[in-house]
Amino acid sequence: MDRAEQLDFVALSPGALLRSAREAQQMSDREAAERLNWLPRYVPMIERDDYQSLHSPAFARGYIRAYGKLLQLDEEELIAAFEVLTGGAVEGGRGKRVITEPLQLQRTGWGIVVGLLVLALLVTGLWWWQTGQGRETADLQLNVPEQSSDLGETSALPGDPEG
Repeated sequence: MDRAEQLDFVALSPGALLRSAREAQQMSDREAAERLNWLPRYVPMIERDDYQSLHSPAFARGYIRAYGKLLQLDEEELIAAFEVLTGGAVEGGRGKRVITEPLQLQRTGWGIVVGLLVLALLVTGLWWWQTGQGRETADLQLNVPEQSSDLGETSALPGDPEG
């Protein structure tokens, strides 16, 4: 395409094409937004070719495709007009590729290992203490002095008035 054809093509921007098709179908911009499940302000933004005002201008192509599909326009023609208008990319879109690393919420390392060891020691200590307490109770019950079978014999305890 030479420069003159590009200027004619830009005159038919995606927004202008979409607006004229919507008006030809006697559809209000609010009605178009409701059918697309968009916020009401998105339709005028797209019709003005104001893609930077969208919350995510990287999705402008998708918005144009969806709007064109609603109005039964040739989506490829709309996208081609969009590419010429924006120079092939919207900021944050296809022109800039951002590589991100996945968010690491928790590190596995010494902290986790130490935490698990402390937990194991606490569980082992609790188990040892419980089994030790049970043994002491059994020992106390076995060491109870037996009472003599003679009813006549009583042992005098110090400070006992009968003694």
